[in-house]
Amino acid sequence: MAREGTEHWPATPPATALFADDLLDGEVALITGGGTGIGEEIAVAYAELGADVAIASRNMDHLEPVAERIEATGQSACATTVDVREMDRVEEMVETVTDELGDITVLVNNAGANFVTPTESLSANGWRSVVGTILDGTAYCSMAVGERMIEHGEGGSIISMGATNSVNGAPYHAHSGAGKAGVHNLMQTLGAEWAKFGIRANTIAPGIIETEGIAGAVGGELPEMLLEEIHADRFGQPADCVPLAVFLASPAANYVTGAYYSADGGHLLPNVPF
Repeated sequence: MAREGTEHWPATPPATALFADDLLDGEVALITGGGTGIGEEIAVAYAELGADVAIASRNMDHLEPVAERIEATGQSACATTVDVREMDRVEEMVETVTDELGDITVLVNNAGANFVTPTESLSANGWRSVVGTILDGTAYCSMAVGERMIEHGEGGSIISMGATNSVNGAPYHAHSGAGKAGVHNLMQTLGAEWAKFGIRANTIAPGIIETEGIAGAVGGELPEMLLEEIHADRFGQPADCVPLAVFLASPAANYVTGAYYSADGGHLLPNVPF
């Protein structure tokens, strides 16, 4: 329920209502974790705006319906499985995408993992699984794609999905918060190192977004009490993250690198006492 005196913020319009239809013509985008949630919506939006799109995750069953949505726009799709925690598998994924679609010009590191647990109960395997997916996976994919972008000599855009839990601590999901904080630092590092190659590296930090992944992490629906911390008075939807992902992939962001953009409805802002 919205706070007294406020109304829910409206939904974010579809990308086709916000951007030129040919904004991403000629781009080849690779999106990890592209079979569900935020990754799926970014993948389809990129295709609607003219990009050929590759999607990757560990589960091909999730990817096939999204590939059909991409192809329905008239663009080419590539669906391939990958475990981003394994560098060899990442290299195979990049080779597959390059063979099918051409040189990758946009990478979206969206693969993630999380679960809720007190830190004193967090096992070594649990830590490795989450941090491995979030931070190692982002690093491996960025290095594999970045190496090829450098070889091509035409620059490119690397966009990594962080999270607002990387700021001010992450109680009960220390593994995810630490991994996402590392992602932000990594993008700043690559933004500095690879600027000379024309490669831009930026972070999008979603707040509390209603996805299958977050439902699994909390064991069901999001508690309504969390709305008290969100100034927009509603939980985020995957579509709320799409415009930033489009902007950062496009020529409109040619002068933007190392940046951190939150899409959280004001979740990180302090509460107003009156």
